Amino acid sequence: MSISGTAIAGPVDTFGFGAASIGRGHGGVAIADGGLTVFRNPALLQGLDRAEVSVGYSLNRSAFAQPPPVYWDTNQDGSLDDGDAPLVLNGETSSADGVSLGIARNLGSRVGLALNLFMPTDEFLRLRTSEPSLPTWVMYGNRGKRIEIGVGVGVELFRGVSLGLGTELQARARYRLNGTLDMAAGAGGGDGEDLGGMIEYVRMDVHEMTLDLVPQYVPVAGLHWDLGEMSSTLDGLQMGLAWRSTGGIPTIADIDLQVNGRLNDLGELDPIGIALVIPLEFSVYDHFVPERWSFGAAYQYQKMPRVYVDVHHTRWSEMEISVAHVTESAIRSQIFQVEKGLLVDANQHDAVFKDTLSLNTGAEVFLPDIATSSRMGVVSPVLRCGFGYIPSPLVSQDARTTFLDADRLLFSGGLGVTHADPLNLVPGPISWDAYYSRQHLAKGELKITESDEPRAGAPIDGAAIPISGQLWSAGLQLSVSF
Repeated sequence: MSISGTAIAGPVDTFGFGAASIGRGHGGVAIADGGLTVFRNPALLQGLDRAEVSVGYSLNRSAFAQPPPVYWDTNQDGSLDDGDAPLVLNGETSSADGVSLGIARNLGSRVGLALNLFMPTDEFLRLRTSEPSLPTWVMYGNRGKRIEIGVGVGVELFRGVSLGLGTELQARARYRLNGTLDMAAGAGGGDGEDLGGMIEYVRMDVHEMTLDLVPQYVPVAGLHWDLGEMSSTLDGLQMGLAWRSTGGIPTIADIDLQVNGRLNDLGELDPIGIALVIPLEFSVYDHFVPERWSFGAAYQYQKMPRVYVDVHHTRWSEMEISVAHVTESAIRSQIFQVEKGLLVDANQHDAVFKDTLSLNTGAEVFLPDIATSSRMGVVSPVLRCGFGYIPSPLVSQDARTTFLDADRLLFSGGLGVTHADPLNLVPGPISWDAYYSRQHLAKGELKITESDEPRAGAPIDGAAIPISGQLWSAGLQLSVSF
């Protein structure tokens, strides 16, 4: 059994988007990278001077510390005792590799449009809930297992100042299941001691299953200010401001199950039939996308290296964890009825998250151009490096949960090369960008409060749960302007 993951934010927030941005530290709110800026700041799109297509592939992987064996009802007898073997969890997670795509075009000299997309290669979308009592990396899990789409437009309002508007595509999901379970038992089917032999038949009839995915949109807005356009003394200084609203994938599951039971062979008594109608409604808020404010500044003096710094304020205090909750339930029959208040949701928990301030910073060094005798013309190389600090928003939790998280340190590097098209198919330049990024989680441990009775999901013999891990990403991207 693997650790139950939870899906927070998405692959773009975790691993970045655009090879140039990832190589210099996952940032650049004030730096234009052609048409690959919708997720960071759509106001930068106004700088496009021609159409552009970018495609890339990234390896996105993660691994976390192996948790100790935990108490669990492994023999599924309904009780937690010495007959249960310890549950061994797996700290490894599946890959989140994917393809990135950017399509952009200018409309005149003051407007730019773009579509940015990340498509995971393993799963188009994974919705998976967490068992809160088991050790769960609350910020990761199937976080990279979904498609990300962003569309934006940037407009230059007046010289040096631009406004951008965009949206990230999300979805709302509703799942419905309607079915009947028929069971019959009779004393004539067994010897009175073998209860299994008394079962005459069990028949399951699923009448209907429906899954609806309804699109919803997370608005994004941004500003960009090129101060060099306002004053020559500020040439090379640029600033950016971006805002993204809250989003996610709320999922409602309606289950309408009717259980029909029948007892036969009761001697002189007539067969007895009983029907139970059990309507249930579960709610899950998957892939939570927090509201975020981002401020960035970048500076480059002539041919000197370009440096930047971004600060992000993220509202994790509104966190919705991917745990299934029973929102409506009842049991009805012709003999008795269970009131709603008697059915208790066993996944209730109390975890506190805080808003965070994170930092990304980096530099780009533009190396001397290399003149070639080939059709590639002049080759322009650039080196990139970056650093980031992403604090954990998890503040506290109650004794019913085992959520894990830690602060992250991010290190990255990249190399870019731009040259002319040797085949003369397009008039614009061709760019190749490669990158490598690694994120380290701070080491620590979570000690579970001991109790007289073992709690399901708690480590055996009171062992502490280690907290550590890493995420790494590597990729290559091709951009063509025409």
